[in-house]
Amino acid sequence: MKKEYDILIVGYGMLGNLAALLLADMGMSVVVVEKKQATDILVAKSARIDEEILLVLEQLGLIDVVKDLLYPLEGTQIVDKKERVLLEFNQTSRSQFAPLVGFYQPDIQKIIQEKAAAHKNINLFLGYEVETFEQDEAKVDVYISPTGTQNFIALEANFMLVCNGQYSRIADFLKIEIKDYKYHSSVLCVDTVGKKATQVSPNYAQTIYDAEFPVVKMAKGKLHQRWEFQMDKENIEADQTPEKVRRLLAALNPLDLTVESAFVYNFDSKILEKWQEKRVLILGDAAHIMPPYLGMGLSAGIKDVYNLAWKLRLIQKETASLDLLETYQQERQPDVERLIKLNLWIKRLFQSSKFNWIKRFVPIIPKWFLKKKLDLATNLKSGIVGHSKLSGRVVCSPKVANHKGDTVSFNQALEFNFVVLGLDKNPVDALNAASLEYLATVGTQFVQLTPQKKKFVQDGRYTQNLYDKEGKLQAWMKENKGQFLLIRPDRIVYDFCADKTSLNASVKTLGQQLKVSCLFSESFE
Repeated sequence: MKKEYDILIVGYGMLGNLAALLLADMGMSVVVVEKKQATDILVAKSARIDEEILLVLEQLGLIDVVKDLLYPLEGTQIVDKKERVLLEFNQTSRSQFAPLVGFYQPDIQKIIQEKAAAHKNINLFLGYEVETFEQDEAKVDVYISPTGTQNFIALEANFMLVCNGQYSRIADFLKIEIKDYKYHSSVLCVDTVGKKATQVSPNYAQTIYDAEFPVVKMAKGKLHQRWEFQMDKENIEADQTPEKVRRLLAALNPLDLTVESAFVYNFDSKILEKWQEKRVLILGDAAHIMPPYLGMGLSAGIKDVYNLAWKLRLIQKETASLDLLETYQQERQPDVERLIKLNLWIKRLFQSSKFNWIKRFVPIIPKWFLKKKLDLATNLKSGIVGHSKLSGRVVCSPKVANHKGDTVSFNQALEFNFVVLGLDKNPVDALNAASLEYLATVGTQFVQLTPQKKKFVQDGRYTQNLYDKEGKLQAWMKENKGQFLLIRPDRIVYDFCADKTSLNASVKTLGQQLKVSCLFSESFE
């Protein structure tokens, strides 16, 4: 007898793990298939995640558990062997978190694995491989077996999410065309622990430009460092020996370092032409792989998950059609392509003569000339977005006070639903009957925000009340001429609305974009 689930996830790395938690927390039944055991996938492949991923961890209730394992970073620097900064990219932040953090992946992943293993909506098949699958208009039938055997187990799911990396057999099986950016490299990743405080810059991931080959170094704590040696593929296996690793480290750092892990990861730069084949969806490195200069590969994959999760939930609730999934690649691919092109631009900089010029004159070049703002945040230009200037951007998330007087982040105060926020007004009063009916159908949280320096209004009529303690949310709303704000479940701004007329018009447009069933779309006629 087949075991039935809402979602089947292939791959239990950090991406598949977080996907399972997000979907399970949204009430879906999830099964995960991973060919290795849990301890065998605790590999320190990634060492950086950005602020948006911290918001996801916060929403999952994990941020307080992992915060001591995260090391705040401001951005990326390109330096020479004398530690002189040749170029500095400072990333922007929209919350209380640093724009970027360094971390040791096995430590974080253990915590996430424990939470998933205890979740009532998650079932794990560890040490199993997907042997084959077939799908029709209603479901996906997947046949798995213990790794290395032919003892098949049949699983049935409404959707299958492929999260098992750039060499996914499933993606190959679907025979999807690939867009290749013609970048191939190998990176020797080394994680170290020092006996004394690190000399690595405490606030930046640094790339040493004029070493024997480009080397990324980054602090992950006062004693922990990450080193990424970008080497020729032909020589990298020999350079992985313990003696060679120690020699490479000694040339760059005089401290006595203990090697925690050392492994080789091969990087390509490519994007699948299709990220969806009916009910099979491809995420993360299985769908797109990028050069390592900015270290954004894992973050990009988790943003894929976040983009998909709420859409799958609406489809499971039968309040949106399957057509909604077409917006997944439409929304995510432009951001991924932007990151790939930015990484390739940095690579071309290394090959140009510009750094030699900067290096020669760095003592007299003004510091401001070497600093650049770098905005790597999600910026949707199409899909499920409204028409405001900041539609498609991540919501601002400062500290607010709830009705109990507790101070929380705005992100923590929100649920896994759409949000309609009114500045000093109850948004329910501004919505007509058709808008209220539709928003109730898709699941919506109504929030009344009391501005700073005003008496905290607690109007409990279908609305959550928040107080803008820092004044940042009201300033952000006024800057964007918004009396009301409509937010997607993945914390993306849908639209700023100046008045109740534009708010109701925006809700109507949202309903049309989500392609809901005819029953509810008729209410907008």
